[in-house]
Amino acid sequence: MAHYLLAASPLPGHVLPMLHIAADLRRRGHEVELLTSVDYDAAITASGARAIALPDAAIPHPPELKLPRWMPRLMRGWLTGRADLRAVFIAPLEQQHQALRTAMDTKPVDAILVDVAFVGVLPLLLSDEPRPPVLVCGVAPLALSSVDTPPFGVGWQPMPNVNYDVMTRVVHRVMFAAIRRELDRTLHTTGRGRSPVFITDWPVLADRVLQLTVPEFEYPRRDMPETVLFTGPVLPDPPPAQPVPDWWSDLDGPAAVILVTQGTWDNNDLDQLIGPTIEALADQDCLVVATTGRPTTRGPRLTAANARVVDYVPYGQLLPRVDVMITNGGYGGVHYALAHGVPLIVAGDTADKPEIAARIAYIGAGIDMGTGRPTPRAIAAAVRRVLDTPDYRVAAQRMQRRIATFDSLDTIHGVLRDVCHNGGMGLSTQDSLD
Repeated sequence: MAHYLLAASPLPGHVLPMLHIAADLRRRGHEVELLTSVDYDAAITASGARAIALPDAAIPHPPELKLPRWMPRLMRGWLTGRADLRAVFIAPLEQQHQALRTAMDTKPVDAILVDVAFVGVLPLLLSDEPRPPVLVCGVAPLALSSVDTPPFGVGWQPMPNVNYDVMTRVVHRVMFAAIRRELDRTLHTTGRGRSPVFITDWPVLADRVLQLTVPEFEYPRRDMPETVLFTGPVLPDPPPAQPVPDWWSDLDGPAAVILVTQGTWDNNDLDQLIGPTIEALADQDCLVVATTGRPTTRGPRLTAANARVVDYVPYGQLLPRVDVMITNGGYGGVHYALAHGVPLIVAGDTADKPEIAARIAYIGAGIDMGTGRPTPRAIAAAVRRVLDTPDYRVAAQRMQRRIATFDSLDTIHGVLRDVCHNGGMGLSTQDSLD
């Protein structure tokens, strides 16, 4: 049996898929360690893996960026994207790398599997020293640059017969020049030289990129690296029946069921999406289920006769009853909805959420609201449009059938086995995509 070292940036949507992978590898008899925040120690131990704690300095924190609502989306995306790259990728890189090296030096490993935000593995990929194979789990939309897609982060769908190479170079070399310099300075502290690729392209240096979705969710690319493999999403096993709220029988009524959530990361301000949704649908013939993802005070805006507000609800039991899901665009939640054939309304303007929203619109399975703070009127119109247009549910159900053809955990195990036996094929550090 093999010894695998997993590492995850401690963001809930990133850790949970890695936990499922760790548990599956343990069931197959492998030795597994998972390096992430101490907050997940109990869950890691329950999976059968051994927990290794990241130091506090290696843990990213959401950037506190206050932008005026009137700011154009492109400008907002540039400023938030720059702040996110600093906070999630660059700030924790050095400490993540040190923690990873310590874990590797404690006991030899056969392969390393990291999530796409764990950039602490980058100095290892830039080293000429012998190393185990490194695989990256794509727990977010594919961010690799392509001549066929707009620069990642702008949230634009690609136009046919357009070459985006020049636009991407301008974005990377001009708009994000400061990010390039900061990354290179941080790499210098680890004893490495300049990065040969832009920061969001770093996974091409790994031996494999395991993208946790189906090919249809991503834009077509003629220049897709050979190292990228679509595995299908890593979704929770169907749980046994769990206790449900006392209003659960309300779901059996004739009214449409609308689920609204802000996920597990961007849920501090419920007036972004949950509050406006409850307000928008308060006088509509529907039942609104709002999940806050954390304990919260129920203010006036979270109160309506047809609203049921909870911290948590078992999604596996709820989604088969849902007609529309409104979300700020978490990658895992969106795929969980698609796996149940539920059409989506996506309103997100931070991190990778505009890209997820654009992909939902691209595949026809929902509506991209184009903002992270839609008005109640816009939400009401979007809900009516999805309910009145069967094509959205048809597209979501098409994705549901496609997802069902993938066995992600079996695929991931097979790739790990192959790279351990045959070695890797990542991009040479002498090459450059930029």
